[in-house]
Amino acid sequence: MKKLFFILLSALLMTACGSKDKTQEAIRPVFYQKVGEQSITEMRSFSAVSQPQNEARLSFKVGGTIEKIAVQLGDTIKQGEPIAWLDAADYRINYNKAAASLKNGEVQQNTAKSAFIRIENLYAGNKASLNDYERAKAQYESAQAMAETAREQLSAAKNQLDYTTLKAPYTGTVSAILAKENEMTGAGKPVVAFSSATTIEVQTAVPESIISRINQGMEVTVEFSTLPQKSFSGKITEVSSGVSGSSAYAVIVSLTGEPAAQLIAGMTGTVTIPLKRNSSEASIYISPDAVSHDQNGDFVYLANSTDEAGVYEVSRRDVSIGALSPAGYEVKNGLLADDIVITAGIRFLYEGRKVKLLDNNDL
Repeated sequence: MKKLFFILLSALLMTACGSKDKTQEAIRPVFYQKVGEQSITEMRSFSAVSQPQNEARLSFKVGGTIEKIAVQLGDTIKQGEPIAWLDAADYRINYNKAAASLKNGEVQQNTAKSAFIRIENLYAGNKASLNDYERAKAQYESAQAMAETAREQLSAAKNQLDYTTLKAPYTGTVSAILAKENEMTGAGKPVVAFSSATTIEVQTAVPESIISRINQGMEVTVEFSTLPQKSFSGKITEVSSGVSGSSAYAVIVSLTGEPAAQLIAGMTGTVTIPLKRNSSEASIYISPDAVSHDQNGDFVYLANSTDEAGVYEVSRRDVSIGALSPAGYEVKNGLLADDIVITAGIRFLYEGRKVKLLDNNDL
């Protein structure tokens, strides 16, 4: 009986040691997510079309007969290069007349100046009357005014002559020719449509439900169907205040990176805008892998700190979840900021189990 007692006692001690070892081995490593650390950015995509950043219908500032149109549709013209000319014969005659008038006015001014200086010296020596002095002074001032007027008329005539040549205001491409040679045109009547060659922007439209969440300066991504392997970075530069009778708002995006040579105006594409919720609309999102389901509903496992360093204890928490989005499940209630939600290995968990936490750096 004594031998049997010692055998049973030894078996019990071995069982206790085995249970202790088993308990130590049960501290399971798990991955986790701290509530409030996950992004709640919502990505929204909208159809878009590329367009030149600068586009204008160029016209002469003076009227006349179009003598020459030096460009063709699709030509790229550098800034300052000529696009078309008017018959400038009449404007050149007016310029020459103004130049002759200025020359005559300057001669008269010089003559009047000499006469005034002579009379002024005589008047100072009491050898000329006050009337003679004032008359010479008035004639000199009149000649000065006439010369200045002639100078301004010459400047205006030169401008008119220069305006007979239509030049590119910036480097761009001729997108349409709206007039013909030997055709009469008036000041301000479009001759060509001209678009910037190197600066392309993108226009899209967004619904009124999210326009309040879009602001100038937001960074976006732009992709084009004709360039499937290429994406462009962009920044919102303009946001429309709305158009009467329309529920869509125009948004202009400027491409911030170096544009591809194949990128031209008129290409269709997609603008992807990261929309962050307003602080009053903030929600909690958790990984879909963290959510479990049973007959009582949806729940998650939380890791709660213990007195033992690096060891946490598992507890179950019922939650109410919303729709699944790219950010994960939206948690309507059940979780608080800084709760530690276990996201992997949950099928081995139960209430009260000991775990240690891993992050992605431990992979």
